[in-house]
Amino acid sequence: MHRRRDGHGDGHRAGGLSVEPSALGIIGAGTMGIGIAQVAAQAGLRVAITDAHPEAFSSARERLEASLTESVERGKLTAEAAEACRRQVTWEADLRSLVEADWVIEAVTEDMGAKREVLRTISAITHPETPLATNTSTFRIADLAQHCARPDRFLGLHFFNPPPAMKLIEVIPGAATSAVVTEAALALCERLGKTPLIAPDIPGFIVNRVFAALVAAAADLWAAGAEAETIDRAIELGLAHKLGPLRSADLVGLDVMLAVLRSLHEQTGDARFRVPEGFVQLVESGKLGRKSGEGFHAHPGSRL
Repeated sequence: MHRRRDGHGDGHRAGGLSVEPSALGIIGAGTMGIGIAQVAAQAGLRVAITDAHPEAFSSARERLEASLTESVERGKLTAEAAEACRRQVTWEADLRSLVEADWVIEAVTEDMGAKREVLRTISAITHPETPLATNTSTFRIADLAQHCARPDRFLGLHFFNPPPAMKLIEVIPGAATSAVVTEAALALCERLGKTPLIAPDIPGFIVNRVFAALVAAAADLWAAGAEAETIDRAIELGLAHKLGPLRSADLVGLDVMLAVLRSLHEQTGDARFRVPEGFVQLVESGKLGRKSGEGFHAHPGSRL
């Protein structure tokens, strides 16, 4: 990431924050990291992606390319805009490449140990005033903030999968998060073309707290023999949902949903988040939903 020598990026800064951020660092080249990178690149930000396993970059590039190609085919992006996005993204093997980003977003796997290690490391590398966000979908910000050098510059930015298609970002300030950083986060979300909503710092926040319980209940019905299509149509027609819970889970990715359910069950002990065995078997057999071509439903031609 090529930046100005003063270490403060290219945009004007107020209170240590870039008023007009131009560069975003993303830690984690998985499903969410790549999706967030596409969103940021489409908004005109330069994006540097790093991962503890650089060998993952090859498949990550393929996923980004597939997503951009699909966006063009569906008329959501022009071919020229997609090419501009490609030029905005760089792939970096070293965390230190993010040292002068205006914002850094941690998007590694939903594992507390992995997130703690990343947050400790990146906090020691980046500029003290650089805001740091986590894309956690379930963990309390208060628990993660303990591993940041500047808890006042840390908060949650929970994107939804797939990030290019989903309009909401949950913004989760921790107890120590400064008002300035929270306001800057809201502005960043709007810059990315998203709708930000402030969420409480509890496991699962708002959406996953409700959605995960609904998916688990629907998966229980499916495991008991009900057809996935029947379950989804009942919810779509009976509750006026655009997509039923199993169709939505397929869109999110069943591996992602499994991690969410396990995390919420572990944190809360609430039986509503218990993972049905059949759900685990789907994931272990590689049936991850839309991105693999099959999940609770078949998705021919949709493999990403």
